[in-house]
Amino acid sequence: MVQMFGTVIDLSRNILRGLVLAGIVLCFSVPAYADLFPLGHTSDVSAFSEEHIQLLAPSDTGSRPALIYEGGDLFLGVGDLYEGFETPWGAVWQPQLWVFGTMRSAVQMFENAGSNSTASEWANRLDLYANVQLTGTEKFIVGIRPLDRNEPSKFSRVAFNDNRGSGQSEFNLNIRTMFFEGDLGSLFPGLDPEGIKPIDYGFSVGRQLLQFQEGIMLNDEVDSIGIVRNNIHLPGIPSLRTSVVWGWNDLGRSDAGRDNTTNMFGLFNSADMQDLSWNLDMVYVSDSVDGGDSYHLGLSSIQRIGHYNTAFRVNASSAETASAKAGTGVLYSAEVSLTPQKSDDVAYLNTFVADGNFTQVGREPVVGGPLGALGILFASPSLGNFGSELISFANDVAGFALGYQAFWNHHRTSLTLETAGRKDLSGDRFDDIAFGFEFRQRLAQRIQLQVDSHYTVQEKRGNGYGLRTEILYQF
Repeated sequence: MVQMFGTVIDLSRNILRGLVLAGIVLCFSVPAYADLFPLGHTSDVSAFSEEHIQLLAPSDTGSRPALIYEGGDLFLGVGDLYEGFETPWGAVWQPQLWVFGTMRSAVQMFENAGSNSTASEWANRLDLYANVQLTGTEKFIVGIRPLDRNEPSKFSRVAFNDNRGSGQSEFNLNIRTMFFEGDLGSLFPGLDPEGIKPIDYGFSVGRQLLQFQEGIMLNDEVDSIGIVRNNIHLPGIPSLRTSVVWGWNDLGRSDAGRDNTTNMFGLFNSADMQDLSWNLDMVYVSDSVDGGDSYHLGLSSIQRIGHYNTAFRVNASSAETASAKAGTGVLYSAEVSLTPQKSDDVAYLNTFVADGNFTQVGREPVVGGPLGALGILFASPSLGNFGSELISFANDVAGFALGYQAFWNHHRTSLTLETAGRKDLSGDRFDDIAFGFEFRQRLAQRIQLQVDSHYTVQEKRGNGYGLRTEILYQF
Protein backbone atom coordinates (compact mmCIF):
# COMPACT_ATOMS: atom_id res chain seq x y z
CA MET A 1 0.00 0.00 0.00
CA VAL A 2 2.82 2.46 0.94
CA GLN A 3 4.61 1.88 -2.38
CA MET A 4 1.37 2.25 -4.35
CA PHE A 5 0.41 5.55 -2.76
CA GLY A 6 3.99 6.84 -2.94
CA THR A 7 3.39 7.86 -6.55
CA VAL A 8 0.52 10.21 -5.65
CA ILE A 9 2.68 13.34 -5.25
CA ASP A 10 4.56 13.01 -8.56
CA LEU A 11 1.47 12.21 -10.61
CA SER A 12 -0.53 14.93 -8.87
CA ARG A 13 2.04 17.49 -10.06
CA ASN A 14 1.65 16.29 -13.65
CA ILE A 15 -2.14 16.40 -13.39
CA LEU A 16 -2.07 19.94 -12.01
CA ARG A 17 0.17 21.04 -14.89
CA GLY A 18 -2.31 19.50 -17.33
CA LEU A 19 -5.28 21.17 -15.66
CA VAL A 20 -3.59 24.55 -15.70
CA LEU A 21 -2.83 24.14 -19.41
CA ALA A 22 -6.41 23.03 -20.10
CA GLY A 23 -7.72 26.04 -18.19
CA ILE A 24 -5.55 28.42 -20.23
CA VAL A 25 -6.82 26.83 -23.47
CA LEU A 26 -10.44 27.16 -22.36
CA CYS A 27 -10.02 30.77 -21.23
CA PHE A 28 -8.62 31.78 -24.62
CA SER A 29 -10.81 29.59 -26.82
CA VAL A 30 -14.24 30.33 -25.31
CA PRO A 31 -14.19 34.08 -26.12
CA ALA A 32 -12.86 33.36 -29.61
CA TYR A 33 -15.83 31.15 -30.44
CA ALA A 34 -18.45 33.00 -28.41
CA ASP A 35 -20.48 33.73 -31.55
CA LEU A 36 -20.79 30.01 -32.32
CA PHE A 37 -22.11 28.91 -28.94
CA PRO A 38 -24.45 27.90 -27.55
CA LEU A 39 -25.64 25.45 -30.17
CA GLY A 40 -28.93 24.66 -28.47
CA HIS A 41 -31.98 26.74 -27.67
CA THR A 42 -31.27 30.12 -26.06
CA SER A 43 -33.44 32.37 -23.92
CA ASP A 44 -32.83 35.70 -22.21
CA VAL A 45 -32.74 35.77 -18.42
CA SER A 46 -35.31 38.32 -17.25
CA ALA A 47 -35.91 39.84 -13.85
CA PHE A 48 -38.58 38.50 -11.52
CA SER A 49 -42.03 39.73 -12.48
CA GLU A 50 -44.08 41.75 -10.00
CA GLU A 51 -47.33 40.60 -11.61
CA HIS A 52 -49.47 37.87 -10.09
CA ILE A 53 -49.30 34.69 -12.19
CA GLN A 54 -52.05 32.14 -11.69
CA LEU A 55 -50.90 28.54 -11.38
CA LEU A 56 -52.18 26.20 -14.05
CA ALA A 57 -55.13 24.02 -13.18
CA PRO A 58 -54.35 20.28 -12.97
CA SER A 59 -56.34 19.70 -16.17
CA ASP A 60 -53.98 22.06 -18.04
CA THR A 61 -50.72 20.42 -17.00
CA GLY A 62 -51.21 17.21 -18.97
CA SER A 63 -52.39 13.77 -18.00
CA ARG A 64 -50.52 11.68 -15.44
CA PRO A 65 -49.18 8.56 -17.16
CA ALA A 66 -50.31 5.43 -15.34
CA LEU A 67 -47.95 2.61 -14.42
CA ILE A 68 -48.46 -1.00 -15.51
CA TYR A 69 -50.35 -1.63 -12.28
CA GLU A 70 -51.24 0.63 -9.38
CA GLY A 71 -52.79 -0.99 -6.31
CA GLY A 72 -53.79 1.30 -3.48
CA ASP A 73 -53.00 5.01 -3.81
CA LEU A 74 -52.00 6.04 -7.33
CA PHE A 75 -48.36 6.90 -8.01
CA LEU A 76 -48.21 10.74 -8.06
CA GLY A 77 -52.01 10.71 -8.02
CA VAL A 78 -54.43 13.19 -6.45
CA GLY A 79 -57.27 12.79 -3.98
CA ASP A 80 -57.68 11.30 -0.52
CA LEU A 81 -55.00 8.94 0.77
CA TYR A 82 -55.72 5.47 2.10
CA GLU A 83 -55.68 5.72 5.91
CA GLY A 84 -53.82 2.43 6.28
CA PHE A 85 -53.52 0.48 9.50
CA GLU A 86 -51.37 0.46 12.61
CA THR A 87 -48.89 -2.39 13.06
CA PRO A 88 -48.34 -4.10 16.44
CA TRP A 89 -45.04 -2.23 16.77
CA GLY A 90 -46.67 1.18 16.34
CA ALA A 91 -45.97 2.06 12.70
CA VAL A 92 -48.81 3.15 10.42
CA TRP A 93 -48.59 1.40 7.04
CA GLN A 94 -50.43 2.48 3.89
CA PRO A 95 -49.61 -0.34 1.44
CA GLN A 96 -49.48 0.29 -2.29
CA LEU A 97 -48.26 -1.96 -5.08
CA TRP A 98 -46.72 -0.27 -8.11
CA VAL A 99 -45.44 -2.24 -11.12
CA PHE A 100 -43.31 -0.41 -13.69
CA GLY A 101 -40.48 -1.01 -16.13
CA THR A 102 -38.35 0.02 -19.09
CA MET A 103 -38.19 -1.72 -22.46
CA ARG A 104 -35.17 -1.13 -24.71
CA SER A 105 -34.80 -2.39 -28.28
CA ALA A 106 -31.81 -1.57 -30.49
CA VAL A 107 -30.54 -2.37 -33.97
CA GLN A 108 -26.77 -1.97 -33.89
CA MET A 109 -23.68 -2.62 -36.00
CA PHE A 110 -20.02 -2.33 -35.05
CA GLU A 111 -16.56 -3.19 -36.38
CA ASN A 112 -13.67 -3.10 -33.93
CA ALA A 113 -10.90 -4.59 -36.12
CA GLY A 114 -10.44 -7.41 -33.64
CA SER A 115 -10.71 -11.16 -33.89
CA ASN A 116 -14.47 -11.03 -34.43
CA SER A 117 -16.10 -10.02 -37.69
CA THR A 118 -18.38 -7.03 -38.21
CA ALA A 119 -21.36 -7.58 -35.96
CA SER A 120 -24.95 -6.58 -36.71
CA GLU A 121 -27.79 -7.48 -34.37
CA TRP A 122 -31.20 -6.60 -33.01
CA ALA A 123 -30.98 -6.78 -29.20
CA ASN A 124 -33.66 -6.34 -26.53
CA ARG A 125 -33.74 -5.69 -22.80
CA LEU A 126 -36.62 -5.42 -20.34
CA ASP A 127 -36.23 -4.15 -16.77
CA LEU A 128 -39.38 -4.94 -14.77
CA TYR A 129 -39.97 -3.92 -11.13
CA ALA A 130 -42.61 -4.34 -8.45
CA ASN A 131 -42.56 -1.84 -5.57
CA VAL A 132 -44.53 -2.59 -2.40
CA GLN A 133 -44.64 0.85 -0.78
CA LEU A 134 -45.53 0.66 2.93
CA THR A 135 -44.72 4.21 4.05
CA GLY A 136 -42.69 7.12 2.76
CA THR A 137 -39.52 5.40 4.01
CA GLU A 138 -40.33 1.66 4.04
CA LYS A 139 -40.56 -0.27 0.79
CA PHE A 140 -39.89 -3.70 -0.70
CA ILE A 141 -38.67 -3.87 -4.32
CA VAL A 142 -38.31 -6.87 -6.63
CA GLY A 143 -36.82 -6.62 -10.12
CA ILE A 144 -36.25 -9.04 -12.99
CA ARG A 145 -34.71 -8.80 -16.47
CA PRO A 146 -36.63 -11.49 -18.37
CA LEU A 147 -34.94 -10.92 -21.77
CA ASP A 148 -31.26 -11.28 -20.82
CA ARG A 149 -28.92 -13.13 -18.47
CA ASN A 150 -26.60 -10.24 -17.63
CA GLU A 151 -23.87 -11.12 -20.14
CA PRO A 152 -23.16 -9.27 -23.44
CA SER A 153 -23.80 -12.32 -25.62
CA LYS A 154 -26.86 -13.47 -23.65
CA PHE A 155 -29.52 -10.96 -24.63
CA SER A 156 -32.64 -11.89 -26.55
CA ARG A 157 -31.44 -10.91 -30.00
CA VAL A 158 -31.38 -11.60 -33.71
CA ALA A 159 -27.88 -11.74 -35.23
CA PHE A 160 -27.56 -10.63 -38.86
CA ASN A 161 -23.84 -11.25 -39.51
CA ASP A 162 -21.78 -12.18 -36.49
CA ASN A 163 -19.55 -15.09 -35.52
CA ARG A 164 -20.70 -14.84 -31.90
CA GLY A 165 -23.56 -17.17 -32.72
CA SER A 166 -27.04 -16.85 -34.12
CA GLY A 167 -29.84 -15.04 -32.38
CA GLN A 168 -31.60 -16.58 -29.45
CA SER A 169 -34.22 -16.06 -26.78
CA GLU A 170 -32.88 -15.68 -23.26
CA PHE A 171 -36.22 -15.64 -21.45
CA ASN A 172 -35.84 -16.16 -17.70
CA LEU A 173 -37.34 -15.13 -14.37
CA ASN A 174 -34.08 -14.76 -12.46
CA ILE A 175 -34.33 -12.16 -9.71
CA ARG A 176 -31.83 -9.36 -10.35
CA THR A 177 -33.06 -6.99 -7.62
CA MET A 178 -34.77 -7.76 -4.31
CA PHE A 179 -34.34 -5.65 -1.20
CA PHE A 180 -36.19 -4.04 1.71
CA GLU A 181 -35.28 -0.57 2.92
CA GLY A 182 -36.53 1.59 5.74
CA ASP A 183 -35.71 3.74 8.75
CA LEU A 184 -35.54 2.36 12.30
CA GLY A 185 -37.17 5.43 13.80
CA SER A 186 -40.07 5.24 11.35
CA LEU A 187 -40.40 1.47 11.52
CA PHE A 188 -40.48 1.36 15.34
CA PRO A 189 -41.91 4.72 16.49
CA GLY A 190 -42.66 3.29 19.92
CA LEU A 191 -38.95 3.31 20.71
CA ASP A 192 -38.94 7.12 20.59
CA PRO A 193 -42.49 8.51 20.99
CA GLU A 194 -41.18 12.06 21.56
CA GLY A 195 -38.84 11.99 18.58
CA ILE A 196 -35.72 13.06 20.46
CA LYS A 197 -33.57 9.91 20.48
CA PRO A 198 -30.83 9.39 17.86
CA ILE A 199 -32.38 6.24 16.38
CA ASP A 200 -33.04 7.51 12.85
CA TYR A 201 -30.79 5.01 11.09
CA GLY A 202 -31.66 4.04 7.55
CA PHE A 203 -31.08 0.48 6.43
CA SER A 204 -31.37 -1.67 3.33
CA VAL A 205 -30.97 -5.42 2.99
CA GLY A 206 -31.10 -7.69 -0.07
CA ARG A 207 -29.83 -7.75 -3.65
CA GLN A 208 -29.39 -4.09 -4.56
CA LEU A 209 -27.36 -1.74 -6.74
CA LEU A 210 -24.25 -0.34 -5.05
CA GLN A 211 -22.77 2.62 -6.90
CA PHE A 212 -20.03 4.80 -5.42
CA GLN A 213 -17.65 7.40 -6.87
CA GLU A 214 -19.99 7.71 -9.89
CA GLY A 215 -19.47 3.99 -10.55
CA ILE A 216 -15.69 4.35 -10.83
CA MET A 217 -15.12 2.53 -7.54
CA LEU A 218 -18.15 0.24 -7.39
CA ASN A 219 -21.01 -0.36 -9.84
CA ASP A 220 -22.68 -3.68 -9.11
CA GLU A 221 -25.81 -5.39 -7.79
CA VAL A 222 -24.74 -7.27 -4.66
CA ASP A 223 -26.43 -9.28 -1.91
CA SER A 224 -25.72 -6.86 0.91
CA ILE A 225 -26.91 -5.03 4.00
CA GLY A 226 -26.27 -1.36 4.60
CA ILE A 227 -26.86 1.01 7.51
CA VAL A 228 -26.75 4.77 6.98
CA ARG A 229 -26.81 7.74 9.33
CA ASN A 230 -27.73 11.10 7.79
CA ASN A 231 -27.26 14.67 9.00
CA ILE A 232 -24.31 14.08 11.32
CA HIS A 233 -23.05 17.45 12.60
CA LEU A 234 -19.33 17.83 13.30
CA PRO A 235 -17.15 20.92 13.82
CA GLY A 236 -16.79 22.56 10.42
CA ILE A 237 -19.01 19.93 8.76
CA PRO A 238 -22.71 20.93 8.72
CA SER A 239 -23.93 17.66 7.19
CA LEU A 240 -22.18 14.28 7.06
CA ARG A 241 -23.67 11.00 5.83
CA THR A 242 -21.96 7.75 6.78
CA SER A 243 -22.86 4.28 5.50
CA VAL A 244 -21.57 0.88 6.55
CA VAL A 245 -22.11 -1.93 4.01
CA TRP A 246 -21.48 -5.67 4.11
CA GLY A 247 -21.86 -7.64 0.88
CA TRP A 248 -21.73 -11.41 1.07
CA ASN A 249 -22.70 -12.75 -2.35
CA ASP A 250 -22.87 -12.10 -6.11
CA LEU A 251 -20.03 -9.58 -6.24
CA GLY A 252 -18.66 -9.14 -9.78
CA ARG A 253 -14.89 -8.73 -9.54
CA SER A 254 -12.76 -7.07 -12.24
CA ASP A 255 -13.30 -10.07 -14.53
CA ALA A 256 -17.07 -9.57 -14.00
CA GLY A 257 -17.52 -13.18 -12.92
CA ARG A 258 -20.26 -13.52 -10.31
CA ASP A 259 -18.50 -14.50 -7.09
CA ASN A 260 -19.98 -16.13 -3.98
CA THR A 261 -16.55 -16.69 -2.38
CA THR A 262 -16.09 -13.06 -1.33
CA ASN A 263 -17.19 -10.77 1.47
CA MET A 264 -17.14 -7.00 0.93
CA PHE A 265 -16.86 -4.58 3.86
CA GLY A 266 -17.31 -0.89 3.06
CA LEU A 267 -17.34 2.44 4.87
CA PHE A 268 -18.74 5.28 2.74
CA ASN A 269 -18.80 8.95 3.78
CA SER A 270 -20.28 12.00 2.08
CA ALA A 271 -20.20 15.57 3.42
CA ASP A 272 -21.62 18.89 2.25
CA MET A 273 -19.42 21.87 3.11
CA GLN A 274 -19.98 25.55 2.48
CA ASP A 275 -18.05 25.61 -0.80
CA LEU A 276 -17.79 21.96 -1.82
CA SER A 277 -18.95 18.40 -1.31
CA TRP A 278 -16.53 15.55 -0.70
CA ASN A 279 -16.69 11.76 -0.49
CA LEU A 280 -14.31 9.38 1.27
CA ASP A 281 -14.97 5.68 0.63
CA MET A 282 -13.03 2.62 1.83
CA VAL A 283 -13.65 -1.05 1.00
CA TYR A 284 -11.98 -4.32 1.92
CA VAL A 285 -12.77 -7.47 -0.08
CA SER A 286 -12.04 -10.81 1.56
CA ASP A 287 -11.89 -13.74 -0.86
CA SER A 288 -11.77 -17.36 0.26
CA VAL A 289 -9.65 -18.08 -2.82
CA ASP A 290 -5.95 -17.47 -2.18
CA GLY A 291 -4.74 -14.14 -3.58
CA GLY A 292 -8.22 -12.68 -4.06
CA ASP A 293 -8.17 -10.16 -1.20
CA SER A 294 -8.05 -6.47 -2.13
CA TYR A 295 -8.24 -2.97 -0.62
CA HIS A 296 -9.95 -0.01 -2.26
CA LEU A 297 -9.99 3.73 -1.56
CA GLY A 298 -11.96 6.54 -3.15
CA LEU A 299 -11.67 10.28 -2.50
CA SER A 300 -13.51 12.99 -4.41
CA SER A 301 -14.19 16.71 -4.22
CA ILE A 302 -17.01 18.43 -6.12
CA GLN A 303 -17.21 22.23 -6.33
CA ARG A 304 -17.61 25.31 -8.51
CA ILE A 305 -14.51 27.29 -9.48
CA GLY A 306 -15.73 30.56 -10.94
CA HIS A 307 -18.10 29.65 -13.80
CA TYR A 308 -16.83 26.07 -14.00
CA ASN A 309 -18.32 22.96 -12.41
CA THR A 310 -15.48 20.68 -11.30
CA ALA A 311 -15.00 17.24 -9.78
CA PHE A 312 -11.64 15.76 -8.83
CA ARG A 313 -11.29 12.09 -7.85
CA VAL A 314 -8.59 9.71 -6.70
CA ASN A 315 -9.47 6.01 -6.71
CA ALA A 316 -7.01 3.30 -5.70
CA SER A 317 -7.00 -0.49 -5.55
CA SER A 318 -4.44 -2.79 -3.96
CA ALA A 319 -4.60 -6.54 -4.61
CA GLU A 320 -3.00 -9.18 -2.43
CA THR A 321 -1.93 -10.92 -5.64
CA ALA A 322 -2.45 -9.43 -9.10
CA SER A 323 -5.04 -11.49 -10.98
CA ALA A 324 -8.05 -11.18 -13.23
CA LYS A 325 -10.12 -10.50 -10.12
CA ALA A 326 -8.22 -7.49 -8.80
CA GLY A 327 -5.17 -5.35 -9.56
CA THR A 328 -3.05 -2.66 -7.94
CA GLY A 329 -3.18 0.88 -9.23
CA VAL A 330 -4.38 4.46 -8.81
CA LEU A 331 -6.81 6.28 -11.10
CA TYR A 332 -6.78 10.10 -11.05
CA SER A 333 -9.62 11.90 -12.83
CA ALA A 334 -10.76 15.49 -13.26
CA GLU A 335 -14.08 16.71 -14.70
CA VAL A 336 -14.64 20.32 -15.78
CA SER A 337 -17.85 21.62 -17.36
CA LEU A 338 -19.34 24.96 -18.33
CA THR A 339 -22.87 26.11 -19.22
CA PRO A 340 -22.85 28.83 -21.91
CA GLN A 341 -24.88 31.94 -21.20
CA LYS A 342 -28.60 31.99 -22.05
CA SER A 343 -28.81 28.20 -22.48
CA ASP A 344 -28.84 24.83 -20.73
CA ASP A 345 -26.08 23.43 -22.96
CA VAL A 346 -23.06 21.79 -21.34
CA ALA A 347 -19.45 21.91 -22.57
CA TYR A 348 -17.15 19.50 -20.74
CA LEU A 349 -13.58 18.23 -20.55
CA ASN A 350 -12.81 15.09 -18.53
CA THR A 351 -9.24 13.83 -18.10
CA PHE A 352 -7.70 10.82 -16.36
CA VAL A 353 -4.39 9.14 -15.58
CA ALA A 354 -4.08 5.53 -14.36
CA ASP A 355 -0.85 4.45 -12.66
CA GLY A 356 -0.81 0.66 -12.56
CA ASN A 357 -3.84 -1.57 -13.04
CA PHE A 358 -6.71 0.07 -11.16
CA THR A 359 -9.72 -2.24 -10.75
CA GLN A 360 -13.17 -1.73 -9.27
CA VAL A 361 -14.55 -3.39 -6.17
CA GLY A 362 -17.29 -4.90 -8.32
CA ARG A 363 -19.02 -4.30 -11.63
CA GLU A 364 -21.91 -5.65 -13.65
CA PRO A 365 -20.75 -7.76 -16.62
CA VAL A 366 -22.56 -5.53 -19.13
CA VAL A 367 -21.58 -2.06 -17.85
CA GLY A 368 -17.89 -1.99 -18.79
CA GLY A 369 -14.97 -0.64 -16.78
CA PRO A 370 -14.31 2.35 -14.49
CA LEU A 371 -13.80 4.90 -17.29
CA GLY A 372 -17.44 4.60 -18.36
CA ALA A 373 -18.40 7.56 -16.17
CA LEU A 374 -16.01 9.94 -17.96
CA GLY A 375 -17.56 10.15 -21.44
CA ILE A 376 -20.09 8.63 -23.83
CA LEU A 377 -17.27 7.05 -25.87
CA PHE A 378 -16.09 5.13 -22.78
CA ALA A 379 -19.60 4.11 -21.67
CA SER A 380 -21.31 0.85 -22.61
CA PRO A 381 -25.02 0.92 -23.57
CA SER A 382 -25.42 -2.33 -21.56
CA LEU A 383 -27.46 -3.88 -24.33
CA GLY A 384 -26.18 -6.80 -26.40
CA ASN A 385 -22.67 -7.15 -27.79
CA PHE A 386 -22.24 -3.44 -28.52
CA GLY A 387 -19.65 -2.39 -25.92
CA SER A 388 -17.92 0.90 -25.26
CA GLU A 389 -16.35 2.62 -28.27
CA LEU A 390 -13.03 2.98 -26.42
CA ILE A 391 -11.65 0.50 -23.90
CA SER A 392 -13.03 1.51 -20.50
CA PHE A 393 -10.47 -0.22 -18.27
CA ALA A 394 -7.72 1.70 -16.44
CA ASN A 395 -4.36 -0.05 -16.82
CA ASP A 396 -1.37 2.32 -17.20
CA VAL A 397 -3.23 4.74 -19.41
CA ALA A 398 -3.99 8.45 -19.72
CA GLY A 399 -6.77 10.05 -21.70
CA PHE A 400 -9.54 12.60 -22.10
CA ALA A 401 -13.11 13.14 -23.25
CA LEU A 402 -14.00 16.54 -24.75
CA GLY A 403 -17.66 17.09 -25.55
CA TYR A 404 -20.63 19.39 -25.96
CA GLN A 405 -24.29 18.62 -25.21
CA ALA A 406 -26.99 20.84 -26.70
CA PHE A 407 -30.74 20.94 -25.96
CA TRP A 408 -33.74 22.04 -28.00
CA ASN A 409 -37.53 21.80 -27.89
CA HIS A 410 -37.85 22.15 -24.10
CA HIS A 411 -35.25 19.40 -23.56
CA ARG A 412 -37.18 16.95 -25.73
CA THR A 413 -34.25 16.97 -28.19
CA SER A 414 -30.56 16.71 -27.33
CA LEU A 415 -27.32 16.16 -29.22
CA THR A 416 -23.95 15.28 -27.67
CA LEU A 417 -20.77 15.60 -29.72
CA GLU A 418 -17.60 14.10 -28.26
CA THR A 419 -14.02 13.25 -29.08
CA ALA A 420 -12.00 11.07 -26.70
CA GLY A 421 -8.63 9.36 -26.62
CA ARG A 422 -6.43 6.93 -24.72
CA LYS A 423 -2.63 7.09 -24.43
CA ASP A 424 -0.87 3.90 -23.35
CA LEU A 425 1.76 4.56 -20.66
CA SER A 426 3.19 1.04 -20.43
CA GLY A 427 4.58 0.79 -23.97
CA ASP A 428 3.01 -2.64 -24.39
CA ARG A 429 -0.38 -1.66 -25.82
CA PHE A 430 -1.92 0.84 -28.24
CA ASP A 431 -3.15 4.43 -28.46
CA ASP A 432 -6.69 5.14 -29.67
CA ILE A 433 -8.82 8.19 -30.45
CA ALA A 434 -12.53 8.26 -31.28
CA PHE A 435 -15.17 10.67 -32.54
CA GLY A 436 -18.86 10.18 -31.96
CA PHE A 437 -22.29 11.61 -31.29
CA GLU A 438 -25.42 10.70 -29.33
CA PHE A 439 -28.81 12.04 -30.48
CA ARG A 440 -31.96 11.72 -28.35
CA GLN A 441 -35.50 12.66 -29.30
CA ARG A 442 -38.67 12.26 -27.29
CA LEU A 443 -41.30 10.79 -29.61
CA ALA A 444 -44.18 10.54 -27.15
CA GLN A 445 -44.83 10.85 -23.44
CA ARG A 446 -43.11 7.52 -22.73
CA ILE A 447 -41.04 6.84 -25.87
CA GLN A 448 -37.52 8.01 -26.71
CA LEU A 449 -35.48 7.55 -29.88
CA GLN A 450 -31.69 7.42 -29.57
CA VAL A 451 -29.14 7.29 -32.37
CA ASP A 452 -25.40 6.79 -31.69
CA SER A 453 -22.46 6.63 -34.05
CA HIS A 454 -18.68 6.64 -33.70
CA TYR A 455 -15.43 6.26 -35.62
CA THR A 456 -12.26 5.05 -33.88
CA VAL A 457 -8.69 5.53 -35.10
CA GLN A 458 -6.66 2.67 -33.62
CA GLU A 459 -2.88 2.44 -33.58
CA LYS A 460 -1.34 -0.58 -35.38
CA ARG A 461 -4.83 -1.95 -36.10
CA GLY A 462 -7.65 -1.31 -38.47
CA ASN A 463 -9.98 1.55 -37.60
CA GLY A 464 -13.31 0.84 -35.91
CA TYR A 465 -16.79 2.23 -36.40
CA GLY A 466 -20.32 1.66 -35.25
CA LEU A 467 -23.94 2.78 -35.54
CA ARG A 468 -26.91 1.99 -33.33
CA THR A 469 -30.55 3.04 -33.16
CA GLU A 470 -32.54 2.43 -29.99
CA ILE A 471 -36.15 2.82 -28.96
CA LEU A 472 -36.75 3.18 -25.21
CA TYR A 473 -40.26 2.78 -23.77
CA GLN A 474 -40.98 3.51 -20.11
CA PHE A 475 -44.20 2.23 -18.56
